[in-house]
Amino acid sequence: MYDQIAHYYDLTHDQLTDDIPFILQMAARAGGPMLELGCGTGRLLAPLAQAGYTVTGVDNSPAMLARAAKRLAALPAAAQQRVTLLQADMTEVVLDDGLPFALTLLPYNTALHLPLPQLNRVLRRIKPFVRGTLLIDVANPFVMAATPNDRMLTLENVLVDPETAVTITQFASNWLDDEAQILHITWLYDSSPTAGGPVHRVVAQADYHYLYPHQWQMTLADAGLRLTQMLGGYDGRPFNEESDRLILQVAI
Repeated sequence: MYDQIAHYYDLTHDQLTDDIPFILQMAARAGGPMLELGCGTGRLLAPLAQAGYTVTGVDNSPAMLARAAKRLAALPAAAQQRVTLLQADMTEVVLDDGLPFALTLLPYNTALHLPLPQLNRVLRRIKPFVRGTLLIDVANPFVMAATPNDRMLTLENVLVDPETAVTITQFASNWLDDEAQILHITWLYDSSPTAGGPVHRVVAQADYHYLYPHQWQMTLADAGLRLTQMLGGYDGRPFNEESDRLILQVAI
């Protein structure tokens, strides 16, 4: 999916910065090298590298990694040298076990893309390479489970591409399978040329697999990991059913 929408992803996530100070605080506590699974276009890699941290970013989308490389190329040379990009499926990624990671990130909603068997494989895959903290950041499952199941198309964004001045209208349609705990999302991106003419449409689909807190606790315990904290936001507030986020801090 992300190969289709890598360009749109950057446009729609440019304003997503609330988690960056929180991630930098976690990085300061960890102090060692870091691993980001599902690094995308480098939204978090760049500020981590600029802050002086060595970080490895893993993603399975060549288009997303190409945009990450372009973003990193704009950084000072010293910051660029602190980042390693790996194109790999996170369930099969091969990592260097000579220098364990002090902080591993499954950042903003990345874990939602993983059905439970794949999530289990990821947790077991990374365990030998990590000696510190795993941070998992997902949307509140109680909020996701309350998503209207009407499949209606709703307007999410109207954006202007700064590179081309093309107007992009983003729509979304949701279908909730509450028994399977999957939120199916279809996105439409309509690009309207400034000089007029046909509208170009890109359609992308995603399945978000959500777990409730007790299910996360069991999943992590089954992988031999220990949940140390459950937060509801980037300000460190405790999690509750009305929280915006579910942020899990896990000891490895």
